[in-house]
Amino acid sequence: MKLQTNPIKQYLLIAFASLLVISCKDSVQTNTAEVEKFKTTIKQKDSVINELKRQLGNISNDKRAPENIIQSDFAKKIYHLYNDREDLINEVVGKDGIGDPFKATRSLFYDIDELQKYIRYVKTKSRKAGEKPSGFRFYFALYPEDYVRNKEDKRYANRQTFFIAPTKEIKDAAGNIEHLGYTLDNNFKVELLTEKIGLDSRMDKDGNIQKGSFFSFNTAIEDEENSLIANELGASPPMGEEQ
Repeated sequence: MKLQTNPIKQYLLIAFASLLVISCKDSVQTNTAEVEKFKTTIKQKDSVINELKRQLGNISNDKRAPENIIQSDFAKKIYHLYNDREDLINEVVGKDGIGDPFKATRSLFYDIDELQKYIRYVKTKSRKAGEKPSGFRFYFALYPEDYVRNKEDKRYANRQTFFIAPTKEIKDAAGNIEHLGYTLDNNFKVELLTEKIGLDSRMDKDGNIQKGSFFSFNTAIEDEENSLIANELGASPPMGEEQ
């Protein structure tokens, strides 16, 4: 004799089985959604990390000294070889902005965080302009005789200083490579400092690099939103005395 199953029990079993299937599907969909969410988060964090790496540059774990490190004895020698020139400068200039005996610049201090901030700024602006800096060039300069610092300090008039600009690699007609300073105009167009203010090495009309060009000051004042030229990067004033 066949056993008859209670219809109510059959319905309950079918309903229970359906719930299990739906629950499993929902669980799979939920897990899939969470996995995709995590993947998206990881991609975003990877993007941020890569951007920071581009801004900061590759940090080497190499503990060997860079090739441009010099010994203190040699530093002492070349520092004091400048003494005669310092004396000559002091004699020629005579007085500083407040009438005291002039002391030629011998050192400057730059805050490391400000310097790193400047490098990141240059890389970010240059990347937007489609340019990759090849390095940085330091230009010796001179504050004018009417230069006033902080609206009252006149001691640094006529004092030597320098400013910094990123460089781009330029090849002349003969294949010689020169690293020329540049800045950006308000439309992120690269402007070589040889053309902007007339300094550094420049190329002649035949594409050959000429050496020893002079400053050509432009008295027109322009609001340059993307200038890459830096001076006094959170630094102390140029120091006349030894530090």
